[in-house]
Amino acid sequence: MGTRHDRARGSGRAPDVALNWRQLLTTRRLGDRDESPGAPRSAYQRDWDRILYSPHFRRLAGKTQVFPLPLDDHIHSRLTHSLEVATVGRSLGTLVGHRIRAVLPPDIEARDIGDCVAAACLAHDMGNPPFGHVGEIAIQELFERHREAAWFQTFSEAQRHDLLAFEGNAVALRLATGASGPLSPRGLDLSCATLGALVKYPCASIDAQGKAAQRKSRTKHGIDTPELELYAEAAAALGVPEDATAHRAWRRHPLAFLTEAADDIAYQIIDLEDGLRLRHVSQAELLELLRPLCEHDPRCPELSPAHDREAMLDLAGRLRSIAINTLIHEVADVFEREIAAILAGQFDEALVGHIKSRPAVEQITHKNAAACYSARDVLK
Repeated sequence: MGTRHDRARGSGRAPDVALNWRQLLTTRRLGDRDESPGAPRSAYQRDWDRILYSPHFRRLAGKTQVFPLPLDDHIHSRLTHSLEVATVGRSLGTLVGHRIRAVLPPDIEARDIGDCVAAACLAHDMGNPPFGHVGEIAIQELFERHREAAWFQTFSEAQRHDLLAFEGNAVALRLATGASGPLSPRGLDLSCATLGALVKYPCASIDAQGKAAQRKSRTKHGIDTPELELYAEAAAALGVPEDATAHRAWRRHPLAFLTEAADDIAYQIIDLEDGLRLRHVSQAELLELLRPLCEHDPRCPELSPAHDREAMLDLAGRLRSIAINTLIHEVADVFEREIAAILAGQFDEALVGHIKSRPAVEQITHKNAAACYSARDVLK
């Protein structure tokens, strides 16, 4: 499915090694440390709080989601986007937790799945530079221009790959784990389960680019060279096997599928709503695009353009809520259906690409690309 996120689909991911939920939901933190018994907050709730109060998260307030420097203060920044993705992730994870309750350890509640996914979603964009994906491209182009410079050649081959393929997802892992002062030697010190759910593309940049050449397509990586050993420690605690055929790559944590899906759901619908507010998307276009996701819900209001702009914006907000709810349930259906294959390493694709409403989502994707991501106030 064509979205702004390129998929890191790998092969040879040790499909004979089945993952188990006891390890996947470990509350252990890097350094082989467990949670204090009897703590009033769960490990995942503590992860959420640490992310929320971090300077890395606060900086997202000044970073672009799609529309840079908008005059309308209702338009999403990376911070408001991340908060909304986290709420989608919590709902999706909790729903999935209820769906798979029979296979979870007895001391794990459905809410724990939701809290873990929510924490990962909250942190998923911490490493994005200003101006979103355009900012990533600008940084990549900067290092490309200096590819032959003497100072650039002082880096290892792996480090040069990291810079030439600069990736905000990998920087998010660095911010989550890197020392940020004498009182924070392990960064945010998140649980291994949350780190696993955070890394949507668990491979090094060299591995991602190698797979791209093989498939004639682009991929992303989620781990830069300095964090490879840290992630290897987390993966070992989670019981997630390494891909022996790659430079450094691991099988994806099952909850990372939900983190990715929550992001896909939120940005598709909310970018469209922002496009309406900034008049890049017409009222009729928004209603037609959201109709397939809303019309079968009994809460769906009348789908006709409003003469009053404020009434239309209010209607768009109600439809956004219904559409997101529809997609959450459809993604949960796919996860429940594919759970055995995910645990066995035989499924490694975006969940949104397999939902019943995929054609409707693809239409929204095309409209966002044509009307929003290519808008003059974005490209200038």
